Amino acid sequence: MRVLQSQWCEPDVERHLANWYQSPLGQRLLRDEKQELEQELSNLFGYHLIWLNTPWTVEPMESCRIRHQVVIGSPVQPGRADMYSLPDVLPIQTDSIDVMVLPHVLEFSKNPHQILREVDRCLIPEGHVVIVGFSPWSFWGLRHWLTGWSRRVPWCGRFLSSGKLAEWFSLLGFDSVRLVPVYVNPPVNHAGILRRMEWFNRLAVRGWPIPPASYIYVAKKRVMGMTPIRPRWRPRRAILSPGMVEPSQRSSQNRQL
Repeated sequence: MRVLQSQWCEPDVERHLANWYQSPLGQRLLRDEKQELEQELSNLFGYHLIWLNTPWTVEPMESCRIRHQVVIGSPVQPGRADMYSLPDVLPIQTDSIDVMVLPHVLEFSKNPHQILREVDRCLIPEGHVVIVGFSPWSFWGLRHWLTGWSRRVPWCGRFLSSGKLAEWFSLLGFDSVRLVPVYVNPPVNHAGILRRMEWFNRLAVRGWPIPPASYIYVAKKRVMGMTPIRPRWRPRRAILSPGMVEPSQRSSQNRQL
């Protein structure tokens, strides 16, 4: 089976990343990432939202205005998704999705450009993509450069700067909307030390230029030549390609807010 991952990472990177998020450092980062994601998704509208290859369990977000949400997981890590697919060949209708969320997908892919082309194909004009990524210009990026050779997740991934993402999305015809810094503490995986390092957050709140560990990047698919106005009464579209099996009724109910 063809698995998309960084060439420097150990096999089964999806499982290792999910396990890392259970560590003290992973849990602290996850808390902040989910908090910022909820804030960003509360500002987006539409009918269909896709979560692609999330390394954590997706829980309903009360502030999210998009009711129909589908989690697409990796075929090598079953059990936490509504359906399974490789991220570079999605079984989704063209121009059918309003919002796609990619949490730490691009860092561990051998072909991130193909994943972004799939995102472009699936999104409707004026649809949004939300990327969660590790910042290379931070304490975390420094550890990535020093220990990435060890093949341990997440340090083995290819950390992409927000500027590089903006360049790629510009070539695809997207406009950058927002960049949100997330979590400023150094990468120390010890619960007691993490609690004592909360002063980093206080300094960041006061305006100190502390580089963030990760970021949320939001981009909007540009409408070429015209800006159509979508009617509010637009019926819900099918999002699966013809012949694909719909998510189970139980999974669909679990995704309802």
